[in-house]
Amino acid sequence: MPYAELDFVQWNDRSDEAAGRLARELAARHDLTLVGLRGTVYAGRPHRTALFDRSGLRFALVPGGRPTLGYDAARFRPDRSQSDSYADSAEEYGLPPLAEYLDAMTSPLRDVDLPAMLVAVEAFDPAETPVPPDDPRVGQLVASISHRGDGAGSVRSADGLTVELDHTGQVARAWEVEEVDHDEAMAALAALGLRTTSPDEWEWACGAGATTLFRWGDDSPADGYPVEHRTGAHRTANLWGLAIGQDSYRYEVTTEPTVVCGGDGGVTACGGSGFFLGWLTLATAYRDEDFGRWLASDDGYADETLTRPVISLS
Repeated sequence: MPYAELDFVQWNDRSDEAAGRLARELAARHDLTLVGLRGTVYAGRPHRTALFDRSGLRFALVPGGRPTLGYDAARFRPDRSQSDSYADSAEEYGLPPLAEYLDAMTSPLRDVDLPAMLVAVEAFDPAETPVPPDDPRVGQLVASISHRGDGAGSVRSADGLTVELDHTGQVARAWEVEEVDHDEAMAALAALGLRTTSPDEWEWACGAGATTLFRWGDDSPADGYPVEHRTGAHRTANLWGLAIGQDSYRYEVTTEPTVVCGGDGGVTACGGSGFFLGWLTLATAYRDEDFGRWLASDDGYADETLTRPVISLS
């Protein structure tokens, strides 16, 4: 059987020995290092996760199949806090009833055929360039951080330089990002022997077949936006082992220039549109079509162009 035809059931039904053998074959065929093979559980669903390394980029096996993607708002039963939050937002911004809004902001139900593939565990900006910690610009930025008394974290300067500090205040890493358009980002990925996900592949990679609004269920915190919650189901690796859809500011581009997934660039949170609407941007099937069209237009711009790299199986 071609590797690309491996589906979810076939993969999980294999014995540990057979799964290990297949994982080693995949690693050898695609010049990867097998990092680990283990049983995991996410949102009550079991799965066997396989992780690989390629020159410092980590990938997880995402089986294929014919899943149903998209979302039907008739499924959703909001709790009191979600209903109240949306009612406040609807009154302030003149929004339609919740079910109508959900249908407008999520992709429609559809059955699709998808191949098995290796998907990057973390989002990746192909225009990102490492900067040595001893670069004078890094020292200047660190000095400004120290002057303000900030702790560990990342601070971006005006020229695109970002410095990440560890818990001791030392430079963990530094990098700068060149602004690129969609075509340039795709070309940069191709030069690395990679591609990004299609919109359908992104949904499958994120939700792993979950039929709930979010990959972890239908619930969402009532006391802040996703970026304000540093822990929780949205910060936990999903069923496949991917860190995905965690921060609405960090949306990901797809093969379709006008379709972005996993966020809205922080538009909802920055605009104070209500906590439920802020969490909705992390829904597996979420689509802000207006934001996607603007981003792909001549007026659109982005501080970073995050992709979800894919290694196609052969």
